[in-house]
Amino acid sequence: MTDDADRDAPPPESLAATAEAAVRAAGAYLADRFRDGDTVGAFETDDVKAAADEAAERLAFDRIHADFPNHSLHGEESGRAGEGPVEWIVDPLDGTNNYAIDYPSIASAVAARVDGEAVAAAIHEPLVDDCYVAVRDGGARLNGEPLPPAPRDRPLERSTVSLVVGLPAVRDESLSAEVASVRSALRGRCKRVLETWSPCVDWGLLARGSIAGVVCAYPDVFEQEAGELLASEAGVVSASADGYYVGALDEATRTELAEALPVAVGDGDEK
Repeated sequence: MTDDADRDAPPPESLAATAEAAVRAAGAYLADRFRDGDTVGAFETDDVKAAADEAAERLAFDRIHADFPNHSLHGEESGRAGEGPVEWIVDPLDGTNNYAIDYPSIASAVAARVDGEAVAAAIHEPLVDDCYVAVRDGGARLNGEPLPPAPRDRPLERSTVSLVVGLPAVRDESLSAEVASVRSALRGRCKRVLETWSPCVDWGLLARGSIAGVVCAYPDVFEQEAGELLASEAGVVSASADGYYVGALDEATRTELAEALPVAVGDGDEK
């Protein structure tokens, strides 16, 4: 590609194909390391760092730049590099805590943003080899097949919901206390509240209709960009405000989950 062509925004379908290739490259490496037992991580106060994070990120970056060498990159491990209308948001290893203790719930996520808006994304769960791909206004696919929205056939009190807590809320005492109240309120409304520490796995569960909703408290951008687009294109209804996001399979569930939050999330905030 020429520099001029590369600086223009390619079609979302083209970006989605590259996103899928990037997460598959990272995921294949992570799966091999996991199955070989090579998952050692450095445990910090509120996080875990593993060499696999950086290696998987490099593989994803290499795959993206093979197609679009002048696009900018924003990786969870290495930060931002480059400028231009197209930015790639990369979480090479979502669920590093799980990975480091050999708990098989991990994913890789890549989202392409054009002028600040996510237009294509892919999430790969390498240990089960499930790959979700979403294109804005183009729908969502799981392993190449269209992913229609799954109707929820049970009330919320008999359903499972995921709670995703971002590092800002983990590291701030007042926000952590706030999220504790949200957690308690959700438990009063649902049969089970999941906290898997691998948000992208939960986004996939929501997109395929296995869980009734996802509530995110001060989420990290690296999972959120890909997850929100996947959910939206799978037919999930959502709203967000002041550090919180709520996504659910239907309006009634979304409204009920929003009532557990300390901020008002109304129809005007719908996505």
